[in-house]
Amino acid sequence: MATVDWHITRHRSDGRSEDEADPVVVELPLEIVVNGSPLVALMRLPGMDKELAVGFCLTEKVIESVEQITLLHGCKKLEEADARGEGPGELGGAGRDPIDAGSVILMQVEQPKGEKRFAGAYVVRTGCGGADLSAVAEFNEEPLTSHLRVEARVVRRLARALSSRQKIHPVTRGTHAAGIVTPDGRVIAVAEDVGRHNALDKAVGWCALEGTPLKDNILVITGRVSYEMALKATRVKIPVLVSMAAPTLLGLRLAEKAGLTVVGFAGRQHFNVYTHKERVVG
Repeated sequence: MATVDWHITRHRSDGRSEDEADPVVVELPLEIVVNGSPLVALMRLPGMDKELAVGFCLTEKVIESVEQITLLHGCKKLEEADARGEGPGELGGAGRDPIDAGSVILMQVEQPKGEKRFAGAYVVRTGCGGADLSAVAEFNEEPLTSHLRVEARVVRRLARALSSRQKIHPVTRGTHAAGIVTPDGRVIAVAEDVGRHNALDKAVGWCALEGTPLKDNILVITGRVSYEMALKATRVKIPVLVSMAAPTLLGLRLAEKAGLTVVGFAGRQHFNVYTHKERVVG
C-alpha cells in the first residue's frame, strides 16, 4: 500500500474547480526492535522494511556488518488491519492512536553498539535523520581512501537513470529516491521513501542483504546532502555521493574530512563537484 486516493477540490487558473481523487503517498511508522528492546520508530513509506531496518542499523553504526544479524523478522499485522478498515483509519480517528499503526521488524544482533543514543528521540520523523550531531564534531573514523574514478559523462546520466526507475514519485510528487550505481552507470538498486534518509537506508540495506559491496559504487540521491546523509554514506564506505539537489555547509565539511566525494545539482545542464574532486574525471 504505497498510495491512497484522497478526495480533493482542484482549483484551476481559469477559475474552474472540480472534485476528484488525488493519489497521496502513505506514511506509517516502522518500529525496529533489536534484541528485544525497541530501538527506533521510523516514519516511512511501507515497503522494503527489512532493507530499511538493516540499512538504518548499518548507517547508524548499530552494527558493522550484516553478518552480525542472526534473526530478521517482519510483522505487518497492524498495517494489514488498517488496509481492511479495522485500524484507526484517518489521523485523529477513534480507536488506536495512529502512532501504533504500522509494522515491526524484529532483529537479533550480535554485539550491537550505540543503540542507547536513540532512546531520547524514539520516533524519527520523515524530515529528520537518525544521525546524531556529536558524530560530526567527534568524527574519528578512517577517511575513505577509494581510488574509484567516475567519468563526467556517467555523472550526467545518473539523475535520469534514477528518476526513470521511480514509480511512486511521478504519481504523488511525495517521495525521495536513492540508488546504488556502478562506476559505468549500471543501476544496482533503487529505493523510494517519504524520507530521504529512509530511501538511502533502504538502498544500502538491499545491497547488504544481497551481498553487494558498496565501497566501489556510487550513491545517487534526490535530496540535499546534509551532514547526516554524508555521514551515512561515509559509514558504509561509499566513496562518491551524487545528489540532484544542493549540499549544506556542514555536509561538505564532514565530506571533506571523511574523504567523500560530493556532487550536487546533477541532472541539470551542469553539475558541481564540491569535495575530493579527483574522483570525477573527463
